[in-house]
Amino acid sequence: MAPKQDKTIKGQRLTIVQVISNFPNAQPVPSIKGGTEKVVYELTEELVKRGHHVSLFAARGSKSSARLITYPKGLKHGQIPQFVLRHMPPGTQMIHDHTFRSALGNRKLPCPAVSTVHLPVKKHGNNPVYVSKRARQLMGEGKGYYVYNGINTHDYEFSDKKHGYLLFMGRIIRNKGVLQAIQVAEQTGKRLLIAGPIKAPVFFRQEIQKRIQRNPNIRYIGAVGGQQKQKLLKHAECLLFPTLWEEPFGLVMVEAMACGTPVLALKNGSVPEVLAGFPQLICKSVGQMVLKVRQKNYPSPAKLRLYVMQRFTNKQMTDKYLKLYREIIRREGKRNGASRA
Repeated sequence: MAPKQDKTIKGQRLTIVQVISNFPNAQPVPSIKGGTEKVVYELTEELVKRGHHVSLFAARGSKSSARLITYPKGLKHGQIPQFVLRHMPPGTQMIHDHTFRSALGNRKLPCPAVSTVHLPVKKHGNNPVYVSKRARQLMGEGKGYYVYNGINTHDYEFSDKKHGYLLFMGRIIRNKGVLQAIQVAEQTGKRLLIAGPIKAPVFFRQEIQKRIQRNPNIRYIGAVGGQQKQKLLKHAECLLFPTLWEEPFGLVMVEAMACGTPVLALKNGSVPEVLAGFPQLICKSVGQMVLKVRQKNYPSPAKLRLYVMQRFTNKQMTDKYLKLYREIIRREGKRNGASRA
């Protein structure tokens, strides 16, 4: 269900609490690597810019324009709700829970709450929000809401000058499809740069490293962020996204297109939604991906960036969350009023 416009409190400044996990489930906000941290940062900054009263609970080392409350060292996941309830400002109208396994979402709270489900988990909070229609269908069984993630396009450098290499960017695990990206490079003879943290060392050592060592066109460059990530994205001929699992969103696809770089992706998870404007970039198999790399029939860099600006910006994401906040505040207010009557 899409959030409805609530005209009764449209334009009202809200008092909002944003909550993200502590170490080790989350990094400080903003993070140059973590997708959830980026999304929470962009949402929080945009809410502050619009004049809302926002508090952010996050790991030590975080930075924000909002009122920032950092967790004490060693605070465990199960201790987050008590800490937030103790330190959140009086008059809070909405709690937005971004934590792993929705730490606050199922608790009895003094105000309405929503819980964004950034990763597949069994425990979902009240008023769950998924990051794609597909995620809502699979994880929420069609119930709850969905809001697409958004980025600040000003943070992504655009370039129409490409340097002829393919790029894989993501965690080095089997389900992300790094092996399939290597197969595409092997079958096309193209250069492939692989960027991302190794999260499955045995898989990397036994199946990936050997193929890299015997092919001079394939190079692993490690985890990247900041300017290095920008350069890789904006100069790639194409980002390969051969995901093998039900990817809830896939932020790197949006980041690449914002830089003017096309994305070839396997038809899994949210891919058909994120690439809805470019169905020709969606592949049914590695073989089809190989064919499309050889054909090089990509949309123009300018068209790719415009597509992101029309669909996946932080402003659009914030608009949708605000509509949702107001709808739930209004609904909870009516329910509480009825119970007191």
